[in-house]
Amino acid sequence: DTVFVKSPSMNREVKVVYILPDKAVAGNPQACPVIYLLHGYGGNARTWIGVKPELPRIADEKGVIFACPDGKNSWYWDSPLDPASQFETFVAQELPDWIDARYLTIPSREGRAVTGLSMGGHGALWVALRHKDRFGAAGSTSGGVDIRPFPDSWEMKKQLGELKDNPERW
Repeated sequence: DTVFVKSPSMNREVKVVYILPDKAVAGNPQACPVIYLLHGYGGNARTWIGVKPELPRIADEKGVIFACPDGKNSWYWDSPLDPASQFETFVAQELPDWIDARYLTIPSREGRAVTGLSMGGHGALWVALRHKDRFGAAGSTSGGVDIRPFPDSWEMKKQLGELKDNPERW
């Protein structure tokens, strides 16, 4: 399922791909945990379906909901420079609230995990460590966890500003 979720913090809609298990939508739905999958740099909401096409089967087998937001090239930060790039708030607050209001989930940190690949792995750890009350588990695959050696790479300075001018952000 592909939906557009309104982000009040960014004043726009964000594309999100959801993979729902049968038990979440069957005649007698059961509460399911949610795993938030964050894509890497250059990816989009559909990246995880391409990387792991068996996600629908896994969702049914394990009884989990997968949510794959389009994080653009945001690094999943709330950019102090760009009010239209507040992806930490979106992933940590707005998206879980949206899905909890529409599906039978486990609406607590014990029912939420976040993980990602590369930039998404960075984002997963960033969001989980800063929002321990929202996520009970986090993972990172090839996540860029120390960004300081790469101040001119992957559009990070569009989000944070120049390293030399903003060392506290970096």
